[in-house]
Amino acid sequence: MLLYTFLYIITFALFGFISMYFIYKPAVNKYMQTLELNVSSLAFPYIFAIYALCTTVIYLTVDKDDFIEPLTAVRVFVPLILAAAIYASTLVFSKKVIYAVILFAVAITAFLQPIGIGNSFPLAPIGLRLLVFGFASVFCFGSRILNILPHTFIMPNIVILCGLILFAIIGAMPLYIAVCAAVLIGTSAAYLNINYYDVKIDLDDGACVALSYLICNLLLMNLGEFCFPSCIIITLIFWEEMAAAVYNRLLITHLGMMSENTNYFFAAQKYPLQVLTTAIFKVGVILLFLSWFQLFSVNPYSLIIVGLLIVFWLNGALGQHESTPSTLVDINRKFVSDVKQNLQEVKEIFNTERKGKK
Repeated sequence: MLLYTFLYIITFALFGFISMYFIYKPAVNKYMQTLELNVSSLAFPYIFAIYALCTTVIYLTVDKDDFIEPLTAVRVFVPLILAAAIYASTLVFSKKVIYAVILFAVAITAFLQPIGIGNSFPLAPIGLRLLVFGFASVFCFGSRILNILPHTFIMPNIVILCGLILFAIIGAMPLYIAVCAAVLIGTSAAYLNINYYDVKIDLDDGACVALSYLICNLLLMNLGEFCFPSCIIITLIFWEEMAAAVYNRLLITHLGMMSENTNYFFAAQKYPLQVLTTAIFKVGVILLFLSWFQLFSVNPYSLIIVGLLIVFWLNGALGQHESTPSTLVDINRKFVSDVKQNLQEVKEIFNTERKGKK
């Protein structure tokens, strides 16, 4: 069974990566020659087409008996239609219409999910659905704050998707969800690979919202699968950056857009892309461990709070406005440097005064 799981996940992840890379790369090369941005140059239509194709194949081929609540075709294909509607609305309509479409799509998705015996929260079904609706709405609307660079948006999403795969491997989540996550990992990684060293085409806001909606749909499919608290933990990078952006905007900087007040925005001004990407990945690994422990926790709240505090600490250190020494060696080096600088300044003042007397 474990070999079966690995084969499905690896096959679809590789297919997602290879197909996205070789289909989208010519469009990027054409854009670099003409610098004319159009729909064929945008990444999401390719991601969505590959994902929709793979989702259909996965639904028809993967064993779905591991769902506590039966997986229906409505829960599979309606979100695909809604994701396409979200993205299309961002290209055509005004903000008010876009917001209405997103809220409608999130509401439909939240109320499609059966809760049943897999509910980990002591709430009435209607109360839990409303809470999930708020959670998913903020997640989809706020996803754009991480779109400082493709790296700062794609890497947290890859962390979430890797978490879904981890849960499936240890038997805590249905295989169908993990294989769908593998497709999104492959396509997202291909886009990031093309734009890793030199950002050629940024993700537009519509792509961020639509891609976040697809990921959110995979998360919400676990609402009745006992592992939903662990799904919340793997999204904590987003929630921390959202909270940090609100705090910095209202109390520290008092200016700029929300995305310009995140820790990742400040970190992007200081660190090379490789360092920034690695830092996000390390925080993600910690969250993956916490989400694994959450599967065995006696309550669904404690590790979520612990994880949020850890991410606040790590991302806060990464995005602090002024770097500070973090080890004894750094402190000693800075002290010696300051002493030398002060001695040099005193020497220059002494020499200037002596020349003046002469």
